[in-house]
Amino acid sequence: MSQLLLDDIKGPILVIAPHPDDETLGCGGLIAAATAAGKLVHTVFVTDGSSSHRNSPTWPADRIAQQRQHEAAAALAALGAGNQPRTFMALKDAAMPQPGAQGHADAVSSLATLVRNLKPDLVLVPWRRDPHCDHRDSWSLITHVLAQTAIASRVLEYTIWLDELGAPEDFPVPGEVTEFTFSDPEIVAVKRRAIAAHASQLGTLITDDPDGFHLTPATLDRLIRPVEIFWQA
Repeated sequence: MSQLLLDDIKGPILVIAPHPDDETLGCGGLIAAATAAGKLVHTVFVTDGSSSHRNSPTWPADRIAQQRQHEAAAALAALGAGNQPRTFMALKDAAMPQPGAQGHADAVSSLATLVRNLKPDLVLVPWRRDPHCDHRDSWSLITHVLAQTAIASRVLEYTIWLDELGAPEDFPVPGEVTEFTFSDPEIVAVKRRAIAAHASQLGTLITDDPDGFHLTPATLDRLIRPVEIFWQA
């Protein structure tokens, strides 16, 4: 296990968030600290997050997507990154286009242009086997883009659902990854403030879908800790 230091990051940081809220839960502490240190942090929200409450009569998918984009902006502001760049790719939540589809080629092309222009020193991505289809597909998408652009970025992977929903085969095998930790005394407080901006995911805003998704207190306690953990393959 090694410590990730801000001084080791020499250029821009690219954050790949499959949904609005993954940026806060996965690496919000690092986003906040890097921004405070004057580093450029560009966050890409891959999907529109519109499938969290499929059966809500008052919150159709387009309304949820708009709400989640507003929440993402508010969360970045709470992280101190309100003036940092962000991109909303708006791919369909839980139905990202797969390789071979035109939508996938378009997504690769647009993200590749961003990567070429940004030239990130560090890319933060969801763990390749995190147990959500969008997390795995987001990892696959940025991995394809990095290979295509041949930009030598350091890639660190963060987990969201692995410890809660992962199967044994989803976890790293011995020798597969090196673990890095990032610690800062403000991580817990700043992530709590930022996650509060994602009201649609906390069970307090959309209340007419009994089967709708919400982050439980146990999940929040698990993900909002004084130390963030990243894996380098």
